Amino acid sequence: MLPSGEFELKSFIDTPSLVLDIDIFKSNVKEMLKICSENGVSLQPHAKTHRTPELGLLQQELGCDGLCVAKVGEAEGFAKAGVKKITIAYPVLGESKVKRARELSTSIDLTLAVDSVVGAESIGHIFDEHSQVCPVLLIIDSGLGRDGVRPEDAPVIASAINAVPGVKVVGVMTHEGVVYRAPDHDSMVADARKNSEMMVSVARAITSAGVDCARVSMGASASARIAPTVTGVSQIRPGIFAFNDLGQVALGNATPETCAVRVLATVVSHPTPESAVIDAGSKSLSADLLPAKEHRGEYPGHGLILGKLGWIIEALSEEHGMLRWVGEGSPKELNIGEQVQIIPNHVCTAFSSLNESVVISKGEVVNRWRTFAPGASR
Repeated sequence: MLPSGEFELKSFIDTPSLVLDIDIFKSNVKEMLKICSENGVSLQPHAKTHRTPELGLLQQELGCDGLCVAKVGEAEGFAKAGVKKITIAYPVLGESKVKRARELSTSIDLTLAVDSVVGAESIGHIFDEHSQVCPVLLIIDSGLGRDGVRPEDAPVIASAINAVPGVKVVGVMTHEGVVYRAPDHDSMVADARKNSEMMVSVARAITSAGVDCARVSMGASASARIAPTVTGVSQIRPGIFAFNDLGQVALGNATPETCAVRVLATVVSHPTPESAVIDAGSKSLSADLLPAKEHRGEYPGHGLILGKLGWIIEALSEEHGMLRWVGEGSPKELNIGEQVQIIPNHVCTAFSSLNESVVISKGEVVNRWRTFAPGASR
């Protein structure tokens, strides 16, 4: 790795491409496994981040407790590749999806997630027909305002779900994505601890209501180093941590040197001294800005261009990244035909858009791995 944080690339790679340093990836996974081991917590990485069979198998081989996914199609893909334990952390609803999940449960250790009695009945009906009981996690809304039940409603809803034939509540889970909005590292740590403690409290209330609630599962890379230290948390399901991105750098959880991914792009146009265009647009980089507006002052735009301090990716169209000079003095040299390395704001989108990782080790290309086909979204 060069002093600016750029990867050393010893052979030509066409652009736009997602370049993955497999050695940094392994180091990041091992670091999180060590944190979890020290606190008696299991690590089940959210593999919707990468959707890559080889990476999922590698996480399992390194010692992770299976994988977490978002959709039944992802679970089917990873199970086919050889992953033995999977949690689908998204409400599985409807006869077609539940039938596929039930079939999958005959060959792997599968846990589903619910946030309603209706959802539980949809699962229970199919599983009970086959004399099976499906373990489910009750999704709790920890402030993001997405899916999940309110913490105060959890004991009553957990009891009602547990009474449905064919399902059994085994714990609670959340995606504490609200911590990404923290304005600084100290606030992020405080929010992470508060959310983890809330989830432990909810699990205790559910247990007091007569429903066994042994698993307390947290799910955000932003808080992944904090949640395991809270007594009562038993599992974490972060995804981005294995790669890191600019969002993690802004929160103080990563540095450019611990980011395992770069989007490689080529300067294709330089209309004025203060503007340029690269061949990585919204189909290569996430259109997301950083979640906390406080971080956008230091890291504006749609990713960090390494070694080109003063140039920002100001705007995106599908195939164009529009660069603008915002640094002091005259613009730094940026030549047509030059390749640039970018740490994306959100690495999950880069994986799903580019659909292939160019895998490097010590600067050499060692493999090319494809993500699942679009059907995995169902």
